[in-house]
Amino acid sequence: MKHIITFCFLLANISSLLGVNKFPLEMVKTPADKNSLAPNLCKLGDYFLLSWIESDGNSAAQVQIASWDGTNFSHKSIVAESKQMFVNWADIPSVIEAPSGDLYAHWLDRISSKNYAYGARIARSINQGKSWKSIGWLHKDLSETEHGFVSLIADNLHVRAFWLDGRMMTKPNGKMMLRTAIIDGDKIKDEHVLDNDVCTCCPTSAVQLSTGPIVVYRDRSPREIRDISFVLQRDDAWSEPTIIQADNWLMPGCPVNGASIAANAEFVAISRFTFVHNKAKVILRLFKEGKVKSGTEIVLDEDAPIGRCTTVCTKDSAYTVWIGLEKKQTVLRLANVSSAGEIMGITTLASINGSRSSGMPRVIISKGYLWVSWTDSNNIRLGRLKIDN
Repeated sequence: MKHIITFCFLLANISSLLGVNKFPLEMVKTPADKNSLAPNLCKLGDYFLLSWIESDGNSAAQVQIASWDGTNFSHKSIVAESKQMFVNWADIPSVIEAPSGDLYAHWLDRISSKNYAYGARIARSINQGKSWKSIGWLHKDLSETEHGFVSLIADNLHVRAFWLDGRMMTKPNGKMMLRTAIIDGDKIKDEHVLDNDVCTCCPTSAVQLSTGPIVVYRDRSPREIRDISFVLQRDDAWSEPTIIQADNWLMPGCPVNGASIAANAEFVAISRFTFVHNKAKVILRLFKEGKVKSGTEIVLDEDAPIGRCTTVCTKDSAYTVWIGLEKKQTVLRLANVSSAGEIMGITTLASINGSRSSGMPRVIISKGYLWVSWTDSNNIRLGRLKIDN
């Protein structure tokens, strides 16, 4: 098939992954130029959209997109261009399709010249990404602090945003907060706090359940315990922040390593990187909707993984990708776990740079394929595996 080449450098001792085709990962050529980073994936009807940043560090950075039609990518187009864009490896732009069919995108721009004074911008497209209109900052606050790690989900007829907000950190002993707001057409409204003390720079993740939205994030206790918490909405009211599992990870600084949540009908999966008894682990938690605290915990990796988990679900399986180690080589790993909690297989997808330059891997499922994106040598990479839906 045009633009597909076989991924040739899989390690020789890759284990067979049941539920995943035994053919190797196929690499798909993208429209991204050199000096590209921060790839992300967005479901778009039967297919998907790839977003990324192009930046040479000297001129204005651009958020670019291209859509996959099942055979090829469209020509890339620009969502946003800014000399003030805050470009980094961990806090990446995203695009979402609203229930109306409109597209919304977010990215980060500097609020001032201070190093960590930046916020989240929102743009809207009413013609499937052919043109974009900026609708401003996601948050009302424009203090010279950090605002980022945005998650966008469809919520009823609108789009809901979750983000980390540092406005209180201008005050002595001020903390990072988790906040949410509704994006309705060109308006951003109903902004309020969900947790007033969270980890400062770990990605958030959210999905829509039948009962309402749920967001997972790295919390922070007065003792500097940084475990994963969730907040969910039910009957138009938000729950109190609740720890998913008491790992009791004592961490004096932010690990920049969030959780990932995915759902398919009542089947919900959350993957997380954590330390338990001073040992790094990647853990997958499976549960039925509404029973987060009574889920099944499956350890996917305890061989000194780096983490940066990303998870998607079919009706029968959860697929989790993360950065781990294999014979002292940093690799991208994939696990397939059944909805009953059985590990169907764990395999290595690719060698990967263990530094920040590899960014945040992302996955989606589209038309019978698991698609995986990451960054390698200042270029974005995209591969796919045939799976059983």
